[in-house]
Amino acid sequence: MRADISESSRLAGRALPSKRLLCSETLGWQSMLARTYHDPAVTEEFTTAPSSELTLVIALTGTMQIESRKGRGWHRANYRPGSAGLTAPGNVSVLRWQSTSAQPLESLHLHLPVDEYWAFDSLLLDDPLVAAAGKALKRALDESAPEYYAESITQMLVAHLMYTANKKPVVEPLPIGPSGLDQVTEYMRARLAEDIRLDELAAQVNVSKYHFLRMFTRATGQTPHRYLTGLRMTRAAEMLQDNEKTVLQVAIACGYRSPGQFAAAFRRRYGVSPTEFRNFG
Repeated sequence: MRADISESSRLAGRALPSKRLLCSETLGWQSMLARTYHDPAVTEEFTTAPSSELTLVIALTGTMQIESRKGRGWHRANYRPGSAGLTAPGNVSVLRWQSTSAQPLESLHLHLPVDEYWAFDSLLLDDPLVAAAGKALKRALDESAPEYYAESITQMLVAHLMYTANKKPVVEPLPIGPSGLDQVTEYMRARLAEDIRLDELAAQVNVSKYHFLRMFTRATGQTPHRYLTGLRMTRAAEMLQDNEKTVLQVAIACGYRSPGQFAAAFRRRYGVSPTEFRNFG
């Protein structure tokens, strides 16, 4: 997977008849481009713009009948929440659709840097994993999640799509050794205040981001994101007991942008708010 997003993907939204709602660029995400749209109930025939990245569109709300022109004919599919369409890099689609329910139509558009040789077009993907990834990424946009979290989702999503394409076998990575694991976890501990990227961690053991994700999860039983959150919560608890810093200062030192995000994560871990934890201590 490449780590850059092309200008063609950034401009692709201009060809859509839809109204943009959220965009990952405002959050500083760089490894993928994610945007949500409010789609019109009915649209006449239009042509999408080509993108240098793989384009994945996932329906979020509403149902509709969508058609894609192939030569002189039209291919038809029925979309519901979780249904998805896929366009390979450099390709375009001629589309039209009509809503089949009173619920507004919303969709998530992902532009994902991939190796072009396995990418494919599909008018309809009804895949539970793709649907779940779409919901998780929509929530990440809504909650202004760090790129690290979104990137871990898209890494698994791209791996799943590559497997679905059935054009390249998935190679099992070698397990991560104790020294490599120590190196990665020490890198995390030294940078708890930073927005650590998955490729930074993978670089510590000289593997791809996808292989690192699998290796780390296999070695620890947790994703890197969950493991990092655990380290941050442990550090936060220690700092709160010292009473030397305010809750906001503790939040920033542990990598959280706001007291609200920090308090929510802390409560999930310890069952109480940071202030309550400090008072109990």
